[in-house]
Amino acid sequence: MRGTEAGAYSRRALSESVPSLSPPPPAASSHRALTVARALAVLGGLGWFLWLGGGPVLPPTHIDWMMREDWAAHIFGWLFFRNADWTLPLGSAPNHFYPYGSSVALTDGNPWLALLFKPLSPLLPVDFQYTGPWLALCYALIGYFGARLVETVSPRPVPVVLGGALLALSPVMAARFSHPTLCAHWLLLALLWLNLRDLPDARAATRSLGLAALFNAIASGTHPYWVAMLMPLTLTLGVRIGWSRKLGPGRVAAAVAGIALLDVVLFALFGYFGGSGLGAEGFGEFSADLATLVNPMGWSRLLPDLPAGPRQGEGFGYLGAGALLLIALAFASLLVRLREARTLDWRRVLPASVVVLLMAVYALSSRVTWLGHPVAELDALYAPLTKMTNAFRASGRFVWPLHYLLVVGAVLLVARLWRDVPAVAVAALAAVLAVQAYDVREAKSALFKPVRFQRLKSADWDALKGAYQHLALFPPHVQWVCRYDEPLVNALAYQAYRLKLTFNSGYASRTPEALTAECHAPLPPGGLDASTAYVVLPEHLRPFLDAGARCGAVEGLPVCVVAGNTDAFAQGLARQPIR
Repeated sequence: MRGTEAGAYSRRALSESVPSLSPPPPAASSHRALTVARALAVLGGLGWFLWLGGGPVLPPTHIDWMMREDWAAHIFGWLFFRNADWTLPLGSAPNHFYPYGSSVALTDGNPWLALLFKPLSPLLPVDFQYTGPWLALCYALIGYFGARLVETVSPRPVPVVLGGALLALSPVMAARFSHPTLCAHWLLLALLWLNLRDLPDARAATRSLGLAALFNAIASGTHPYWVAMLMPLTLTLGVRIGWSRKLGPGRVAAAVAGIALLDVVLFALFGYFGGSGLGAEGFGEFSADLATLVNPMGWSRLLPDLPAGPRQGEGFGYLGAGALLLIALAFASLLVRLREARTLDWRRVLPASVVVLLMAVYALSSRVTWLGHPVAELDALYAPLTKMTNAFRASGRFVWPLHYLLVVGAVLLVARLWRDVPAVAVAALAAVLAVQAYDVREAKSALFKPVRFQRLKSADWDALKGAYQHLALFPPHVQWVCRYDEPLVNALAYQAYRLKLTFNSGYASRTPEALTAECHAPLPPGGLDASTAYVVLPEHLRPFLDAGARCGAVEGLPVCVVAGNTDAFAQGLARQPIR
């Protein structure tokens, strides 16, 4: 009997001596409370989105707000794909940037959502966008996965709500509104959650790998930068599972390799490979400064702005005054609660921490700066990696994993170290949440900036439908390639979409190189096309007239067609002829 008791005592003592970050298993009532806490964290994220001006962009039929800069590229990528036939690669829009074509992927139009809504297109209104709801979903999921992360160390619902809400208040998220597909910051939190959550058995480990595959698949059809950040964190998850011995090394390696292959296949299906690819200039300039985590760049009410390079907004990583305060409190807690700190399973966070730090080093690029001034040149280090650096030229974005790991780490440390004195954790999290909410200048949100979109209203344009297949602006207007009159391009692109015509101008993250030559050509390559209506800039009218084109004014715009056309639109040009 004594031997049995001694054995039981030894097993219990051994169990208690194993360091852990995880809370004890929740009872049924605690589980219900945690479910409510997750819901409140989600609502906190949504509430912050509305505070940042999200209300007007939520209705799917509101599209005018998107008729500006990158947003215009996103919506026209979707709208022209909506009119296009199904083909490979998925998301192709051969009617956009005609005759070269484009795609939802290369206009950052969110390929997965475009594929989801295209089959429903006959049921949807002409004016339909999914970007506003997507932004709201991203905020909701940040709150959700922020809450799940806090649950890894605390079963108490109040810290779960406060921690999830604090992560939703991240300034780096609000600063990305101009690039909606880059607002999927919840994917980073989801992978951090998989890396930090408890893995009690093989089933939990297998489920974590399955979720990692799901999140990578979502990332592959959202934006390439997310795959570049998620795949390293997937590798660290594999390392952690291997350390835990919940699954065999061969099985883990096969799963991680399968996830990488899935990413490549989806990239190919969405058309990221081939053509001009993903390469572009800017590596070394679109970087993160060494002071980026404390540089508000206009987003703070409490801290002063610091100098930075002209293109280093891509490396914006400001933590927020509340998060900085929490990090300080976390360090203080480590000193005050040293005994508790010694029981933590630091190995659990080691693989992810190493990879996140390496990504942060890449964020600094080949031209390392401090307050905008170069302090180190690493060109020789990156010279063999030119293809990668050209594809992921905005290296500064790779500071985001470090940003979130620091905030997550501070939240988890405070919640875990004061778990037996919950009032301290609650007070600390509530205080820093209030400071963070006050510090972030919501007026900086791009959602508050007015957009003027002037639709073409003349009924004369409707005569193009049926008689013509193409509407072209001559010379083409392409952002970053040649002259670009944004209001004119957007008005004509919308008209082409509405009439289900092709269009040759616009804004995309990557554009066909052949367009550069057309920007300076006197006439379209191959001469005038009978199925095309040309909106011609006044200074380019003479070559069209000399070529015998019939030209007239429609809503104040010079429009030309082939002289032999006798359709209603061509005849209408004679009412305001241009000779």
